[in-house]
Amino acid sequence: MNDPDNLDLLARLTAGADMHTTHRNPEHHVRALRLVDGPMGVTGGLLDERDISLLAPCGTALAATFNRTTVEAVGELLGEQAAARDVDVLLGPNLNLSRSPAGGRNFEHFGEDPYLAGVLGAAWITGVQSKGVAACAKHLVCNDTETGRHGYDVQIDEQTLHEVYLAPFAAAARAGVWAMMAAYNKVNGQHCAEHPELLTRVLREQWNWDGVVMSDWFGTHSTTASLTAGLDLEMPGPARHLGPAAAGAVRAGDVAASTVERAAERLALLSRRTAGRTAPTRPAAETRRVLHEAAADSFVLLKNDRTLLPLAADTTVAVLGPHADQPAYQGGTFARIALGPEVRTPLAALRQALGPRVTAHEPGAPSESRVPSLLPLGPRATGSPGFTVTYHHVNTDGAVSEPLATDTRATGILVWFTELPGIGALADLPPGSNGLVRASCLLTPETDGTYDFHFAGTGDVRLLIDGRETGRGGSRALAADVMGALLHGDVTRAPVELTAGRQVRIDFEMSFTGGGRAQGMQFGGHAAVPTDLAERAVHAAREADTAIVFAGVSQDSSLESQDRDSLALPAAQTKLIEQVCAANPRTVVVVNAPFAADMPWADRAAAVLLTWFPGQEYGPALADVLTGALVPGGRLPVTLARADTDHAVTATAPSDDGRLTYTEGVLTGYRHFDALHTTPRFCFGHGLGYGDIRWRAAHLHTDPTSRHLALAGVTLNNAAGRVGKEVIQVYAAPLTDTNTAEPGRPEQHLVGFAAVHVPPGPAELRVDIPLNVQDFSMWDTRAGSWQPRAGRWEIRLARSSRDIFQRFRVYIDRDGNLLTGPIG
Repeated sequence: MNDPDNLDLLARLTAGADMHTTHRNPEHHVRALRLVDGPMGVTGGLLDERDISLLAPCGTALAATFNRTTVEAVGELLGEQAAARDVDVLLGPNLNLSRSPAGGRNFEHFGEDPYLAGVLGAAWITGVQSKGVAACAKHLVCNDTETGRHGYDVQIDEQTLHEVYLAPFAAAARAGVWAMMAAYNKVNGQHCAEHPELLTRVLREQWNWDGVVMSDWFGTHSTTASLTAGLDLEMPGPARHLGPAAAGAVRAGDVAASTVERAAERLALLSRRTAGRTAPTRPAAETRRVLHEAAADSFVLLKNDRTLLPLAADTTVAVLGPHADQPAYQGGTFARIALGPEVRTPLAALRQALGPRVTAHEPGAPSESRVPSLLPLGPRATGSPGFTVTYHHVNTDGAVSEPLATDTRATGILVWFTELPGIGALADLPPGSNGLVRASCLLTPETDGTYDFHFAGTGDVRLLIDGRETGRGGSRALAADVMGALLHGDVTRAPVELTAGRQVRIDFEMSFTGGGRAQGMQFGGHAAVPTDLAERAVHAAREADTAIVFAGVSQDSSLESQDRDSLALPAAQTKLIEQVCAANPRTVVVVNAPFAADMPWADRAAAVLLTWFPGQEYGPALADVLTGALVPGGRLPVTLARADTDHAVTATAPSDDGRLTYTEGVLTGYRHFDALHTTPRFCFGHGLGYGDIRWRAAHLHTDPTSRHLALAGVTLNNAAGRVGKEVIQVYAAPLTDTNTAEPGRPEQHLVGFAAVHVPPGPAELRVDIPLNVQDFSMWDTRAGSWQPRAGRWEIRLARSSRDIFQRFRVYIDRDGNLLTGPIG
């Protein structure tokens, strides 16, 4: 490259311009691209209650549908909204796997199985990109848990890496995803953003993929290593390691000019691909319908004794549990979405659907929010409910300036990146001065007693009641993982005695120093929890025909940079479930949790419905499923164990030397349970419906168009009086001479599935599922490629991983030809 100006222009493209956009280069016809977080919705730049957007079901919920059509429809809807908001790249889907049920971001994953995650992740990508918006598959690779994610070094063998953790990304590449994001962590000693084996040899050479590879936010560590490994774009801006530094590395002879040129060419290609994005107008009712049906399609009916569900037309219902009117719609990451006022809770939707048949509502147990909302709020100085937020400088003598800016906010979650109103850039605070943010409101208590206030922040936080300090907390130690620190910093609790009817002024103040790249503060509070919550709930359960307990976890249970230390529901909710089940044998438990939660009470409940983090249409969709207007369509994309220790991976923290070793190899999820012959509480693929769908016959034959494919399937009919959904699953089991699994290899693995709706009546529906020989192959470490696993296989058509309907024996020869017939 002989033109130094051209070098600078091209190098500039390799680093973001700011938090969410890239640089433009008119001379090379490259637009500035806008990148926003997903994958449950299209986030905005504010990261707070003002960024109202559509909220789709989480990744695990979409995986539970086992339905390509549903997932692609959700992707299309999100692509439309992204296009309407001038977004070029939507950061999703998350194609990491739920290696451990303790993973903090499991709710974003498409479950524990690489084939399922790959197929449905590809469907999501196809939907988004059909609207001219790029999907960005993340996080390549092995960012499967959160604890220590910036520093841990995954130790993994090559076969496991390719067969399990890279497999969903390979499916995304085959689907033509336009961008991928490198993970924060290391793999076998190298940061993913500096990993030539992953970014060049796998993505470019093995997969022949031509999209853009970007860093995770603040996830770069070097210039030369990142560029030569194959990283195209450093995010966010301003540039740190790429951009001008890339041009400097070329001039120093450390990086070839062609490397920068290729990165710029890929960014230009992404610019062209997203130039034609379309945002057709879709009626609000149609938008809600897509999300409504997707939520219902994800709900998994785990048990339904005596056909308790759907509810009979004359049944009276006691609605119990804190999640009836305080559900968790989503996780607590930076990709959270603000919901509009039209969103209805399960309680509100059930009251609308059942009317006076809802005889009572009792929470039965306290909410478990990390920082509860501060309600009720009195008027701000402006006269409306909420908080007045002011921004100040603090001089070395402690003097606080007059407000430099004033804001009004409706919730107690405040996050700022790069700069604050009035104060300016965080890195540019005047020498010797601090910044200070004050959030104020008036509160009129409804009852006498102790109010618990909760607060956390990235600086020193004080709570003042009528000008008197009553609590102090927060932390000035901002961790290297700034985004995680903002979300899960230590929470301080301060009990304060208040008098009913006596208005008080509440101030939360946070002071901080400059030099950081983000700041945040959270605060809230509630009145003391009554001691008879459970007693009142149990009484209501006895008085109703059916009790429905809404249990679950808060969105704070699913965070960035933090894994959960327990799979149990909050203790008070578990106790409530047990008490209600004892009081009323017709008890339905609705579990609002996005992971493989413990259910030690499941045998005592008449019905159990798992609803994940279901998005904004949770309430109406749930009411329709409980009343029978819609069917619960989900099947488990994860395994629910009888004990935490039954899972393949329980500890997610890296060792003292930073290593996180994937000792289980390919035996993850249900494969682990199969290998140990351990019976889970509810197996992978399990789920009931409302229909009476009967499997009449199974078939398997080679596809006449190719000897490298086969078709497997069943014939179904529905003896019930209503439409039902069925999910046909196909598992492949390699056989040895003793008809057992090979040591260290899966006893079986998913190779196909189909979700179908079967109309009632005697008519039969034939379902064919194509099988690809690729899914009967193994990664050959010596050859560095996929090779057919020649020999005998058993193909199993099943309702779940443990409910096998029919078994077929086949043979695969060394050339990858699949032969059917009576093979012993």
